[in-house]
Amino acid sequence: MTQKDCERKCIATDSVCLGSYNMDSHNCQRIVQNGYVQNEGDVRVSAPVPYPISYRAIIPRNGECENVLVPFAISASHIAFGSTRMEPVFMTTAQSAATAAAFAIDDKVSIQHVKYDKLAPRLKADGQILVWEKIR
Repeated sequence: MTQKDCERKCIATDSVCLGSYNMDSHNCQRIVQNGYVQNEGDVRVSAPVPYPISYRAIIPRNGECENVLVPFAISASHIAFGSTRMEPVFMTTAQSAATAAAFAIDDKVSIQHVKYDKLAPRLKADGQILVWEKIR
């Protein structure tokens, strides 16, 4: 996941949930400049609308490590992690990870070989929102 994903300039086609919080990074230090305390390194960039989080962001690449799901420390750039680090995202990635794990066990395949075409309908049936559609 990168800033482009959070800004919907790149849209994941294997969404397991949505993120929506601003991309942020807390200040690195406080400095005195011209007699005033200034925060240095503070970043806040808004995510315009909810964006999909990729299944590939919560699993290792094929051949790296089998059967590991990472719904918390997802594969993300620093700025994207500033958005995806929120509890609702952790809860929904964890729900999706658990569903994928159950399919992997039932189908006797590694987590990397769970078919997204099978996973997505189950997630939707369980109430997971995978694509943001503008609400009127």
